[in-house]
Amino acid sequence: MRAILILLLIAAGVGGCMPPAYDAVEMSCSDYIGKPIASRIAVLGPPRSVYRINATQVGYVFKTKETAYVGGEPYYTVNYLTGADKHHTPVRKITRVCHGAYVVHAPSDAIPASERIIVDVIP
Repeated sequence: MRAILILLLIAAGVGGCMPPAYDAVEMSCSDYIGKPIASRIAVLGPPRSVYRINATQVGYVFKTKETAYVGGEPYYTVNYLTGADKHHTPVRKITRVCHGAYVVHAPSDAIPASERIIVDVIP
């Protein structure tokens, strides 16, 4: 009885550590760290505001909403009486709202946006 209980606890612990399959599609705002702010401006449009945080950092405030559709992959089942049947996985909509300030390294205002690299995201 004790061995079965231990086996169940181990199985539950391992199963609890597995992330859901759709987490890989979702990206956090911190995935843009190390990329130039110009690429975010090109995708999102102009920021809501720009402010100097300190002598070497500038904050760009955005509020973004990105929607992705995942699923719809085909899979087949075999029925030996009628043949193979084609099905599709359900399509799910994942919406991610990212708001906050992208902090870039810019010791001077003369540095172009294409050279300002995102170093942090402040929620």
